[in-house]
Amino acid sequence: MKFAPFLCWFCLALSGCLNLSPEYAPPDLPLPEAYKGEEGWKIADPADTRDRGPWWEVFADPDLNGLMDRLNAGNQDIAEAAANLRSARTRIMAARSAFFPDLSLTGSYTRSGRETGVSTSLSAGVSSQWEISLWNSLPAFEAARANAQAAAADLAALRLSAQAELAQAYFQLRTLDAQMDLYAVTIQAYARAARLTRSQYRGGIVTPADVAQAEARLAGAESELLALERERAELEHGIALLTGQIPSSFSLPRGGLGAALPAIPPALPAALLERRPDIAAAERRVAAANQNIGIARAAWFPTLLLGGSRSAEAAGWRLSPLTVWSLGPSAALSLFQGGRRLADSEAAWADYEAAVAVYRRTVLAAFKDVEDNLSALAFLARQIVAEKRAAAAARRALELSLSQYEGGMTTYLQVVSAQATSLLNERSLIQIEGLRRIAAVNLIKALGGGWEGTE
Repeated sequence: MKFAPFLCWFCLALSGCLNLSPEYAPPDLPLPEAYKGEEGWKIADPADTRDRGPWWEVFADPDLNGLMDRLNAGNQDIAEAAANLRSARTRIMAARSAFFPDLSLTGSYTRSGRETGVSTSLSAGVSSQWEISLWNSLPAFEAARANAQAAAADLAALRLSAQAELAQAYFQLRTLDAQMDLYAVTIQAYARAARLTRSQYRGGIVTPADVAQAEARLAGAESELLALERERAELEHGIALLTGQIPSSFSLPRGGLGAALPAIPPALPAALLERRPDIAAAERRVAAANQNIGIARAAWFPTLLLGGSRSAEAAGWRLSPLTVWSLGPSAALSLFQGGRRLADSEAAWADYEAAVAVYRRTVLAAFKDVEDNLSALAFLARQIVAEKRAAAAARRALELSLSQYEGGMTTYLQVVSAQATSLLNERSLIQIEGLRRIAAVNLIKALGGGWEGTE
């Protein structure tokens, strides 16, 4: 009896300090000194828990802000990830329960009869059993906590991904709106040209081929406008799905590409990239895999049990109860399992190495994402300058061709060619403006969701 409390405290102390998992440190990965064309890169501590805030507000678009509010409240993928996070956190509680003993209450009532008479028996008791897992409980608890942190990062990553997907779809839709406005103006111009050509044909100035070309250009533009409207409807349905709404009851009024482009900082420190929740999730899964090695090692050690019970039994209502109690430790050690423990240990190490590879791949992909979108923004900024010059020149060429055609100095074929060139350049200019906004969204996503001036 005097030995039991000492054993209890001894085992409790060991269970809190003995962890068979390897000492954990995040995997090393070479970091670039700077991005291409960027300066100011510095190594920083992970900051994935920092609040990004409503990063989409940098575009100053009220319609986009309203859609983001709907997405954050109604997106079902985010709701699923939130439920997975709650489930992961309950596993922490389950792992923590291993630090405490199990307590059970028992009781029975029996009434039986024989030739000699009827007898009644009562019993009631309480029992407790504690598996003093010296080598297993602590790594299991740490693994559950790391997995819960990974689930929290997964939720943040999914939310950021859904927000970026919505912003991309929104700017694609607004790009189509701008193109549809262009085609509406173009169709009016083509209709005027077709009327002029028919009038000149009646006056014997042009041939039937000129009339056919004018009408073909008009019908072609009308067909392209319908194709744009179909693409817009599909994007609108996709936005409805992202925001958790029924597509048939959702509509987004037409609008233009009025959203402002955010100012990109002249230097992007590593602290921004290290806020990426997918990198945090991958690193936390490495930590969980590291703890699983300790769990596998624990199988080589004995299982210690400390149990006790106390019960009272009575035969008949008026008899004094008989009290029975027991207390004592026990141990069990598996001697042969056909190589299962060795296989589990090797599998735990393999899982750890796989998690490290996933982490490194995630970090490398993050660097690629940043480089891709920095390059895209830089090249698109230069491309749009050239495209504006091309569009302006094409408009002048079209005006000259129409003037010459109306004066009878050229054929309608030259007008058709000038119209095609002008429309192509105007549409390309709109598409580049849309691509710049999508590249800005992708850069924000690549950096973990926005940035602050103080950063």
